[in-house]
Order: sequence, then structure tokens, then C-alpha cells
Amino acid sequence: MKYLFSFLFSLFSFLVSSQSEWIEEESKEDIKAYSRIKEGKDYYEFRTVFEVNTSLITARKLISNISHFKNWLPSTLESKVLKVVSDSVLYAYTVTEAPWPASKRDLVFKVTKRKTGNNTYSIIMEGKPDFHPLQKDMIRVQEYNAIWKITKLNANLVKIDYSASFNPGSTYPNWIIKNSLVEARIQTSLNFIEEVKSDD
Repeated sequence: MKYLFSFLFSLFSFLVSSQSEWIEEESKEDIKAYSRIKEGKDYYEFRTVFEVNTSLITARKLISNISHFKNWLPSTLESKVLKVVSDSVLYAYTVTEAPWPASKRDLVFKVTKRKTGNNTYSIIMEGKPDFHPLQKDMIRVQEYNAIWKITKLNANLVKIDYSASFNPGSTYPNWIIKNSLVEARIQTSLNFIEEVKSDD
């Protein structure tokens, strides 16, 4: 089950104070992974926090480069832009590998890029399953929300705080999905750090 649906977590969570507290699942190399049951749902939402030596601009460019997702997000087989609406809004599509005998998952989502302060930037991703035709031999993810928050700590250091919730639309028990994503979240963060190093 390694890296099961690992892209989907990467990429919600509009943090609501009435929700339950985040529970820390693992901490490795200063990367912290959390989870909790999503309010009003029967599946989990996930959060990962870490710092990386890079600029806010470089971090923002990497997260915004949809076609490059398959190069650093584990289990992502395909990633592409479907439509550019404006400089800050686009629609995108990804395909994620699932262990046999499960079918591959595909995801259609809207991306909104937003400056939220002098030193902060957010990239919000919202599932839009009906925007793109269903594909053969794929299971379309119906519910998905994610947010990447980038905070500039100084000229060469940023904090990444990203969270996601999704309904995988499968018969896999919640605990299997949650456990499979712990290592995947850590690995994605390590891949992110390596990618920004190569871009700097």
C-alpha cells in the first residue's frame, strides 16, 4: 500500500476552529505529519508542515507547475493543465496509481493562486469532478480540497504548511489509507526540498 493515493493528500483544509485538533502522526527530519477526521465526514484530512531553504518565489513556482507534479509527487502517473482562466486561476488533471487490483484514480481540480499577505502566499485546490469527461478504467475522485500555504521566514527560508482532504471512493478501510499516507507525506516533503534545491 506504499504511497497509496499519495498525490491526493498533497496537495485542504480551510482550518475551522470547531474541528477536532490535529494529531501528530510522525516527525522526521523536521517534517511533521498530522491527521484528523474531517468535520462532518467519515474520512481523514491530512496536514504536513516543514521549512525549506529557498525563496517564496521558487516554492510558489514549484507548487504552481502542474505538469511537473509527476516528477516529484509519488504515484502520480500524469499531471497536466486543462484550462487557464487567468494568471491566478486554472483547471488541472492528474492520474494516480493505486495498488492492484484497484483501478487508477483521476482527479480534476480548480487551482486558485492568492497572495494573502506581504510574506504569505496560498495555492488552493478544489475538486471539480464534472469539469472533464470521465476516462476509461479510471475512478474519478468526487470530493477533494487542498491548500498549500507558503510563508517567507527570511530571504532564504520558507515554511510550507499544506493540508488536504479527499474521499478516495474506494472500499479500502480508512485506517489503511491513513497509514499508507504517513510515509508518502514524508517522502513528498523530502522530494519537494530536493526539487527546490535544483531550481535555486
